[in-house]
Amino acid sequence: PGTYKPYDEGLRRGVFIRNATGQPLIGKVWPGPTAFPDFTNPQTHEWWHDMVKDFHDQVPFDGMWLDMNEPSNFVEGSQDGCPNNNLENPPYVPGVFGGRLRAGTICASSQQYLSSHYNLHSLYGLTEAIASHNALLRVRGKRPFIISRSTFAGHGRYAGHWTGDVGSNWEQLYYSIPEVLLFNLFGVPLVGADICGFLGSTSEELCVRWTQLGAFYPFMRNHN
Repeated sequence: PGTYKPYDEGLRRGVFIRNATGQPLIGKVWPGPTAFPDFTNPQTHEWWHDMVKDFHDQVPFDGMWLDMNEPSNFVEGSQDGCPNNNLENPPYVPGVFGGRLRAGTICASSQQYLSSHYNLHSLYGLTEAIASHNALLRVRGKRPFIISRSTFAGHGRYAGHWTGDVGSNWEQLYYSIPEVLLFNLFGVPLVGADICGFLGSTSEELCVRWTQLGAFYPFMRNHN
């Protein structure tokens, strides 16, 4: 405490997702140890607005890019692990990455304002998009530009979507076409894939062809 205002203020206001002991759940993402805001909590929306405004006062940005918001986690569940209970180890586990609900994300039994994370996991990206949309609307006074990696039904009202870390290959170029069309059917019209691909080395020909295709994406961006 005392070195990073968003974290210190978040602790004071109680906006972070909690572990089984009632303390903020700590995982690990790119910067290192990480707490996860609970965007189902109305207090979190006010905190988020205040932090967005503080940063906007220093750097008058136009939009927001919401990444790693599944939420992603580089440790399983938390730095302290997860409890052994029915939420963490249900009788049926879908074919998820890593074979466990907590793989690549936070503990299913962690607590949020509305319910357990088990019940709210798929809504994390949507609730962050809503909080970000409302915060930036209040700060700038005009419709914000926001894209998000994690989405859910209704997301298109608040933000757009890019299709994540696609590979730099012809197969991924091909599959971007139905993916963009599907998201329009889902009600998320502002959508696009990383032109030239994101993962791996691209080629001049692939980049040229992907740029030609990308001219037809609603959201066009080279992010190789």
